[in-house]
Amino acid sequence: MEVNISLNGIFLLAALQGWFPGSECQDYYAYLPQYMKALKGSCVEIPCKFNMETTDFQLVWYMDEYGSDPQIFNNKNPSNIIESFRDRTFQVENKSNSCSLRIDDVRHSETYYPCINGNINCNLVKGYNKVQVQVSDTQDKPVLKLPTNLTEDKPARITCSVQHTCTHNPPVLEWNKVGFNKREWREELEEGVWRFVHEMDYIPTYQDHGSPIICKSKYRSGQVSQETVTLDITLYAKVVQMGGKQTFIGDVLKLECLFLMGSPSSTQYSWYRNGISFNNETQRTLTIFNVKEFHSGNYSCNVHFQDGNFSSLILTVTVTQRRSRKPITLWCSLEEPPDRGSFLLIGALAWGIKKESEVREATYTDLIQRDASAEYSEFEVAETTDNPYAALQKPNTDTYEEIKVNPTGLNFKNDRIIIYK
Repeated sequence: MEVNISLNGIFLLAALQGWFPGSECQDYYAYLPQYMKALKGSCVEIPCKFNMETTDFQLVWYMDEYGSDPQIFNNKNPSNIIESFRDRTFQVENKSNSCSLRIDDVRHSETYYPCINGNINCNLVKGYNKVQVQVSDTQDKPVLKLPTNLTEDKPARITCSVQHTCTHNPPVLEWNKVGFNKREWREELEEGVWRFVHEMDYIPTYQDHGSPIICKSKYRSGQVSQETVTLDITLYAKVVQMGGKQTFIGDVLKLECLFLMGSPSSTQYSWYRNGISFNNETQRTLTIFNVKEFHSGNYSCNVHFQDGNFSSLILTVTVTQRRSRKPITLWCSLEEPPDRGSFLLIGALAWGIKKESEVREATYTDLIQRDASAEYSEFEVAETTDNPYAALQKPNTDTYEEIKVNPTGLNFKNDRIIIYK
């Protein structure tokens, strides 16, 4: 009995199909994937197209249910959409042969199919193409890619990517490390599935050695997934020159080997100049007294302790001759001879220039040991109760003669003042 009813229904549908004109269009189908995955609370974009060119068509999407197929999208009559799908479904592309659909806030696993103009992919007798959307509570984990070898202070390109099914609102990727030259893009892996990629340049540091690098993917629905990799960074010691960068012949050269991971008491050091072991030194600080020009070169150190050996980056040291004393000549042109007080001011100015130059060249030790009283004793102004300006106007032959033959490095010749530096 049931078989006869089913056959009668099929014959009736076949008769109706042959009765209505244009029924030959029933041969058109919509092309869409058979299966897709989606994250609960996120969105899914179902790719769909059909092979008939038309600029204005009616697109209706149905949910495949036994006994009734409710509409979940209708571009011509939105009021026909069932309540639970209103304001959640949208046509993705406005192309002449696109029937792609986006569903926001995906909730349940369901099967859907489209119908175009009432006769494309709508033949109940011949069947229709449909897609099963499988909804999961678990999101895909991001994928971290790092270079095999990470070296301290050497920039490395690192990448984090995650798959998703919605270009309208992709997940946001976040790092726990600072980077620069950041770049983002997406690429389609297959129909309805994309990969969102975030990459950046990262500079490994000794502080990061052994620590985790984490990439998190955050979805609009609030879900968060992450991937973690422990950083293995090749570390270097560093050679630091103490006392400044300039080294002159006769100076004391001090170099310190710094290993920023710490220096246990059992740590030993070895020093190298131009790649050759230097004086079998084993201390953290290398000291060279009365340095010579041949001490110039590329210095490096190795750190040896229980957990391993670490070599340093190279520090180039250049030993040069200290600058010699050269005279500076100041020319003074006057229409008439100055009075002695003005000449005293000119001499004091020149003497000040000389002393400023000496202070710039002096080392810290020289400044401490210098007895300034011996240098200032030559500039004695005549004792007077007058104000300083009036005192300068009074002739004082003794003071003038002292300046004339001042042994501090000033020579007065006619209209020239010669300063020896």
